[in-house]
Amino acid sequence: MMKRTIGGRPSATPRDYFWKPSREATHFPFGIQGSRYFFSARYALAAGIRALDLQAGDSVLLPAYTCGVEIVPFLHHGIKPRFYRIGADLKTDVEDLSRRLTGDVKAVLVTHFLGFPQPIEEIRGICDKKNVFLLEDCAHALLSSLNGRNLGTFGDIAVFSLLKTLPVPNGGILVINNESVSCQCGQRMPTRFGALFYLSDLWRQKTNSEGCATVLFEKLASAVMWRGMNAVKLGIAAFHKVTGPIGNTLIRPDSFAFAPGVMEWGISPSSINLVKNTDLAVVKETRRRNFTHLMERLFSSECREAFGFPFTSLPDGVCPLFFPLLVKGDGTREYLYQSLKQEGIASHPWWPVFHPAVPWVEFPEARALKERLFGIPIHQDITFEHLDRVVLELEKTCRERRRRHV
Repeated sequence: MMKRTIGGRPSATPRDYFWKPSREATHFPFGIQGSRYFFSARYALAAGIRALDLQAGDSVLLPAYTCGVEIVPFLHHGIKPRFYRIGADLKTDVEDLSRRLTGDVKAVLVTHFLGFPQPIEEIRGICDKKNVFLLEDCAHALLSSLNGRNLGTFGDIAVFSLLKTLPVPNGGILVINNESVSCQCGQRMPTRFGALFYLSDLWRQKTNSEGCATVLFEKLASAVMWRGMNAVKLGIAAFHKVTGPIGNTLIRPDSFAFAPGVMEWGISPSSINLVKNTDLAVVKETRRRNFTHLMERLFSSECREAFGFPFTSLPDGVCPLFFPLLVKGDGTREYLYQSLKQEGIASHPWWPVFHPAVPWVEFPEARALKERLFGIPIHQDITFEHLDRVVLELEKTCRERRRRHV
């Protein structure tokens, strides 16, 4: 019997990308006067840095727990990143942030990890007293709110990543809340091939439907499309190798690259169509239901003792990115990832790369998160049946892991 794949990212039908609906997307940050669209969140952040007129040699405070991608736009502009403590619960150490907010710091970046809000109201007050800019990193927090107020409305600017929550081929948003700040930026069309190539990758890894015949058809169709697009990609790369530099033709919005030539790119029409064709309230509610269901199952599971839980509840307003676990023991995260992968289940060994700009010895909690945080998908394609299967596989993997170490 063919195993049904549980993908790590949501997907959509081709119609959702190419049918132009008459309605507009009105949920924040879409359809807002202060919103600007970019190829991805890192370029939105780069434009925000320009808009705030931060200069080479200025210092900014960033969370020590970091992907690394968000550091690059600051380095590109010659800005010095400094860091503050993030606890094992993914919360900002506000006291540490305030202590490090010295007179030469011009801005503070706050990241709402996995869609869960930081104490942003308190941090906003600190930034106002110190007269520094507040930048909200909402890359994980599309659709999340705090006390009825949308995340991304507290900072002088905020940046969002669409492709972490929605199955778009590209898309980042810069929101400008400070009326004294303006953004003069071009909006060139991104490469069409890159968008189609990314979509083919999404369809290749999608969570399969019910029924063996449907699963087989979906796997064959997506495999044919992916191989075809990959062949075209190799052809383009070979052509450019002979005739000149590749440039930005093949760049992906989720890569670790920062290409200055992409800073003026906007968002694909297919991404805009997908957003307009999506019921965002359903997306948020589905993710919340899946998170709660998985939390209840894991808390009563035989493998509960094998993990730590950064979050033990789901606050109102949160649209979770995935369900986080903290693995115990060296090598456990990679073992879990490979074991689930063999069963057709995608997972997220989250942010394994250590950016050299961060003094990791100074921040042991952030270093531990980089080594131990492990995510289970709960996106809008996932059902309770999928999650129950994940729990069974986690229990089996934990039993096998214990036997190997007896």
